[in-house]
Formats: sequence, C-alpha cells, structure tokens
Amino acid sequence: MVTIDGKEIRAARARRGWSQAQLIAALRAHANQQGIALMSSHSLRIALSRWENGRHTPDTLYARLLRQVFGMPSATVDLTRGDTLFEVLLNHTNSLRMLDRRFGAPAARLQTAAHVTALDAMWHSSKGADRSVIARAHADAAALAAWQDFDVGDTAAAAAHYKEARTAALRAEDPILLAHTIGEEAVMLAETGQAEKGQAAAALAQVSQAERIPGLPPLLRSWLSATGAQVATYCPGHASTAREALATAEALLPSNGSYDDDEMPFIAHNETHLSRWAGHILARLGDPAAATLTRDSMQVIPEDFVRARCAQQLDLAQAAINAGRREEAVSLLSATADHIGDLGSGRLRRRHDSLQHRTRKLLAAS
Repeated sequence: MVTIDGKEIRAARARRGWSQAQLIAALRAHANQQGIALMSSHSLRIALSRWENGRHTPDTLYARLLRQVFGMPSATVDLTRGDTLFEVLLNHTNSLRMLDRRFGAPAARLQTAAHVTALDAMWHSSKGADRSVIARAHADAAALAAWQDFDVGDTAAAAAHYKEARTAALRAEDPILLAHTIGEEAVMLAETGQAEKGQAAAALAQVSQAERIPGLPPLLRSWLSATGAQVATYCPGHASTAREALATAEALLPSNGSYDDDEMPFIAHNETHLSRWAGHILARLGDPAAATLTRDSMQVIPEDFVRARCAQQLDLAQAAINAGRREEAVSLLSATADHIGDLGSGRLRRRHDSLQHRTRKLLAAS
C-alpha cells in the first residue's frame, strides 16, 4: 500500500518552489498519461490543503501519483506488521474476507456484522485524522457485510449495510470505496429486482453513476465495466450493451495481468477472474463460447475461491442447457448441489433451483 503524509507533500512542494496550482497541474498531467480521471481542480485544491495540514491522508491512487510527480520512491506499508490503525482494522476485515471466500458467508457473517458495528462506534468516538482512517475501514467492512447478507438471501440487511458503506466512503472522501460499493450493490438490485418494473435498468444506471466518479484507477474501471456487463444481462434487449461493456472491461484491464491485492483487497480482478466473469456473462447471454471459456478459467483460478468455483459449475450447467445437453446439465447440477449446501449460499441455491427447473422442462419436452 503506497503512502505519503502531509509533511512529505509540503516539503517536496517547497523544494520545487511549486504553488498548489502547479502541483495540481503536474498531478493532472501524470494522471492523463496513465488514463486516470482525477477529481475537479476545485476539489483537488481542497483535498491538497487537507492532506498538507494532516487532516486527511491521500488514498493509494493519489499517494502514488504524488510520489511520481515529486520523483520520490514509493514508500509502502507492510500490511503484515499491522503497525498503524488502518492496517490493524484492514487485517481484521481481510481475515473475515478470507473466511467468506473459502467457507461461505455463514462462516463469517455474524463476525463481519459485529466488526462493522464496532467500526461505526469507533468513528463516532474518534477525532482528527483517525476519523478518516476508520471511515475507510468501515466502508470496506460494511460492503463486505452487505455482500454476505446478499449471499445468504437477507436483502434487507444487505441494503442497510450498503447504505452504511456509502456513508462511510463519503466520510472518508474515498472515491474508490464509494464506486465499489455503488457497483456491487447494483448487482444485488439486478439479481433480485423484476425486469418488468425497470429495476434491472435502474441497476445498470447505478453502475454508470459509479463509472462517472473521478479519480478511479484503470483496474477498478475495468471491474465496473464487467459489473455493468453482468447487470446488463438482466435487462431485456441489452445483450449488445453487455458485450460492449465486457469488451471495455478487457481493454481497461492493466496489460501486465497483475494487480496489487493490498491496494484494493475488496475486488478480485485480473485476467483470470475477468475470464471467469466473462464465462458467466456469456452463459447468461446464451453464447456457446461460455463453456470453453469457463472450463479454461477453472484450470487457473486459485483453489481458495471455493464459492466462485461452485458458481462456475452452474455456468457450465447453464451453457449445457442453452445447448440442449440435458444429461450433462443434470449431472453438473447434481454434483454442485452438495457444495452449495456446504457453503450456505442462498444466492447460488436460487440459481441452482432455477436451472434445475429449466432442465426438468427440457426433459419433459423430450
């Protein structure tokens, strides 16, 4: 995680004899070269003043840009040491994230909700720079809690936690956390809404809202485009929108094929994960390429993504149904049922049951 504090910013600016306006111009030039959209100049002047007086600390995106502009080496914080308040809080959230990823939401959900409650209480009782630090941790944890709520089927609790995550991200003035929360919530709205009432279209508009937030790094913009592609599959007549968004996600993905998990641990997004995601999107669109894409990505996805691998089995079942391969679909759904039960995923269970219903209709018609 790249960091820079107010004293370093002030000292580096003084050494160059730059005004704040000159520093902002340099930041914008470097950002443009990297395809990064920054906040407005007015907002950036306010943020720079707050960073320099120590009221707030730059997020990773701006810390990296500042160090590039000043020609300073990239100072990083070792997250394994847990020697700052944010790292202590983040390490706890990450441990809950790993539990959720490997064992399913029920294994971590109560602990995550308690963590979110504690962070909210900490924010209200804290002062000074700690408030921003705690708010960042709060936004991340609340979004994780919301996703776990959604996974087990408690959409009311999920909506409340997403609202809390938005509030915390705004308190932290962190565009990355805000965009992530807005985009992730849109997936829930699309999956649980009714297309005839326009809820999926509203979810797609919400993704667009997140994409318009300035200051987002290319990796997150790629993730948001893939999110938009997934949401578009729930909108009747938007197959071309989904394909275009998926192509944009691929184009925006950093070319080196890697990402820094320490900077945005709340998203798993690289070439492998985008391939997995594309398989799901194409399966929903009825594209015959979905099966091959899904099988290929299953060969390389990390073993600890247990729920994701289970979802891929459902993607294969959906692809088999689309192709009329009834026996293959029955076999895949049967093999996946027990895994879904072990994970306690209401979301996967609903999808499994829907695909099973389609398979039975195919068998009855044969």
